[in-house]
Amino acid sequence: MTPPRVRILGVMAAALLVGAVALVFALQPAPSEPAYVPSPPLELPASGVPAATPLSAGVSATVRIIAPAGQINIGVVPGDGIHVPLNLAAHYPGTAQPGESGNAVYYAHDQRGMFLGLHRLHLGDEVRVILKNGSQLAFRVVALKVVSFNDWAVLAPTAFPELTLLTCVSYTAYEPRYIVIATET
Repeated sequence: MTPPRVRILGVMAAALLVGAVALVFALQPAPSEPAYVPSPPLELPASGVPAATPLSAGVSATVRIIAPAGQINIGVVPGDGIHVPLNLAAHYPGTAQPGESGNAVYYAHDQRGMFLGLHRLHLGDEVRVILKNGSQLAFRVVALKVVSFNDWAVLAPTAFPELTLLTCVSYTAYEPRYIVIATET
C-alpha cells in the first residue's frame, strides 16, 4: 500500500472510532429532571407573627391574579412555601388573604403563563385579585425589587392590605428573587 492510502485508511479508522463512541453516548438515556426545581422555604423569622390568622389548611380566598400590563392571568392554589406549582401561583402559608390588613404573598415560576410577566410591570400598574366569592380587589404596584433567596422581609406583616408577588430569576434555588409589591387602592 502506498503512503497516501495508509493515511486515508488511518483517517477513516479514526472517524469510525469517533463515530462509534459518539453513537454510544447518543444512545444512553438522558438523565431525568424534575418538572420543576423546588425553591428552599422562606420561613417566617422565629420572632415573626403571621399577618393574619391562616385559614384552615388547603383553603385560599383567592382564585386568580390578573396583571394586565404584565399579561398575567393565573389561577391560585394554597402553597406550602417550598414547592412551586406548574401553571399556577401559590399563596404563601401564614400570610394574609387579599383585602385583609397584612401582606398577602404569592409565588410562581418565572415562566410564560406564570409570573414571567412580573418583569414587565411598572410602578402604578394595576394588579387585580379575584376572590372565591366573585369580588375583585384592585392593587397598584408601589415597588419592584430583587432580593436574596432567603430574605424573610418579603413575608413581613403590614398594617395595611398589601400584595407581594414573588418569582425566581434563574433555575438555581439559591439565586435572588424578583418581587412586585402592590397596595390596595
